[in-house]
Amino acid sequence: SVFSPAPAILFVPPASYGPFVWYDETGSDRNRRAIYTFRRRSTPYPMLTNFDTPNGDFSCVRRTRSNTPLQALTTLNETIFLECARNLALLTLKEGGTNDAARLTWTFRRCVSRPPSNLERDVLLKLLTQQTTKFSSPEAKPWELAANDPANPPTLPTGATPAQAAAWTAVSRVLLNLDETVTKE
Repeated sequence: SVFSPAPAILFVPPASYGPFVWYDETGSDRNRRAIYTFRRRSTPYPMLTNFDTPNGDFSCVRRTRSNTPLQALTTLNETIFLECARNLALLTLKEGGTNDAARLTWTFRRCVSRPPSNLERDVLLKLLTQQTTKFSSPEAKPWELAANDPANPPTLPTGATPAQAAAWTAVSRVLLNLDETVTKE
């Protein structure tokens, strides 16, 4: 089982039947699939609850499909999704291509299994440009968005800047929040 990041308040009364120590994973297991997330029947994992995970008391043949505003808020604010966006941004800078258009196409394909339309590409490239400008300013702190631990930022690929890492993290958050990314049909 994996102990994904969770709020400590979930494991003390009255939210839980008693104190329970939840150790956040730190290694590569931290990013394993949700199917491996440790579950307590008395205290379901919040992110999975928002995505209508079946009750742990009995088996479930098929999950119901839903799409709620709470799911969108979860994908924008949950620690796991932010870490995924950071990792996707770094992977994009490393493997996505030599220019922003190629990187965007690569990242978009990775998220939704198709290339972006012209409108989608234009909107996302505009967002990327705005975010790069924002994080290039002297008072900006790009590592606060682009790194899990701003005091110990990751190594960037040759030629990449912290502002680019932060901008690609912002774009990755948008892509990971797309309905098409979350709900594959």
